[in-house]
Amino acid sequence: GSVQLVELRAVAMAFQRLSQVPLSLVTDSTYVADMTQCLDCSLLKEVNAALFLLLKTLWHAIQDQVHIMFCTFHPYYVLHVRSHTNLPGFITEGNARADKLANPAWVASQPDKKASHDFFHQSAYTLQKQFQLMPTEARDIVSTCADCHGFAAPLPAGVNPRGLKALQLWQTDVTHIAEFGQLKYVHVSIDTFSSAMGASAHNGEKEKGHDVIAHWRLAFVILGIPSSVKTDNGPAYISQKTWQFLHLWGVSHKFGIPHSPTDQAIVEHVHGKLKRVLDKQ
Repeated sequence: GSVQLVELRAVAMAFQRLSQVPLSLVTDSTYVADMTQCLDCSLLKEVNAALFLLLKTLWHAIQDQVHIMFCTFHPYYVLHVRSHTNLPGFITEGNARADKLANPAWVASQPDKKASHDFFHQSAYTLQKQFQLMPTEARDIVSTCADCHGFAAPLPAGVNPRGLKALQLWQTDVTHIAEFGQLKYVHVSIDTFSSAMGASAHNGEKEKGHDVIAHWRLAFVILGIPSSVKTDNGPAYISQKTWQFLHLWGVSHKFGIPHSPTDQAIVEHVHGKLKRVLDKQ
């Protein structure tokens, strides 16, 4: 098997590097121990090309270790030990250290920044922080995205305050998508820090806050529970049921400036992006 070939290759390298000194070889591989002990006086026949080449290399390394023809004998000793034993002693401790070094180091695959943006459509700032990118590299990814291209950058923080961390501040609003029929009222919530978005279609937007609460329940599952939510002063958002729901979850509720066209600009910016994506489906 491939593991045995690797073990034989490691033994051959040990003999080649330590050919001028006595060598003690300790291994927990029965195959390697038996093969090394009997290889010195064996005749090789090629059956498997890779194995034959490896055994030939090891045979030459052992001959260099012994140097019988030049009468410069450097002894070597092969000892087989059981693996994963709790017996005390420097031999088992050394074998355990070798096993630890031989164990493959598992490295979690890093998410691809381009694929991540194609799916989540983060802002350039969020991409830069999430993947430790240069600002220009993050902006290039956003500018080359077909779904994000052509949209204006979000308004500065002074116009629409953003959260300083994820789940600190959401904006929630409703947009209408006629193609959904009775479920044309699409409630949208966006995290103002990460630009993560949750959207759900409902058959209303003002009826005592029932649809708003249903949307927030779904958004809490998808995005997490925010510290604060900012909405306009619509009837659904100022209802008693809405206040009770947010109070129950410990979420503070902020209202925007009445009749201000830019007060909910962050979430309204997302409305256009959402409709653009749906048009391409």
